[in-house]
Amino acid sequence: MKKIVVVGAGKIGSTIAEMLAATGDYQVTLVDRSAAQLAAAELPATVATLELDIEAAGTLEAALAGKFAVLSAAPFHLTTRIAEAAASAGVHYLDLTEDVVSTRRVKELARSGKSAFIPQCGLAPGFISIVANDLVGRFDSLESVRMRVGALPQY
Repeated sequence: MKKIVVVGAGKIGSTIAEMLAATGDYQVTLVDRSAAQLAAAELPATVATLELDIEAAGTLEAALAGKFAVLSAAPFHLTTRIAEAAASAGVHYLDLTEDVVSTRRVKELARSGKSAFIPQCGLAPGFISIVANDLVGRFDSLESVRMRVGALPQY
């Protein structure tokens, strides 16, 4: 059973934690700085919770010790902090951000990292790429595919 940490106990992070735990393949810990947010999450008993200020030096690194991976469902401004902790702890890293600056830093960390760094697993480009790939596979030939997702900046 692989040990996974999900950072961010909002609706998305809580749902991810619940879905991972439901597979039976993962021992999941949901981390958030807010005890109230953790208490409000409707989680199965198999999901552990940890109140933690990840911005405090060394706290997240300690929580990641011995884990397989960390998934960031935290606000985008915490992305680089979580990725840096993952690099330090030598665990695999995934995030949902669409923030370009954060993604650049994650790519830098990946170059020297000893684990996988997989940024932008959220709606775009993550999920939308999966949908596009599935659609493309249904055609004998195709000239181009154009997928659009709302609420993204033009550049």
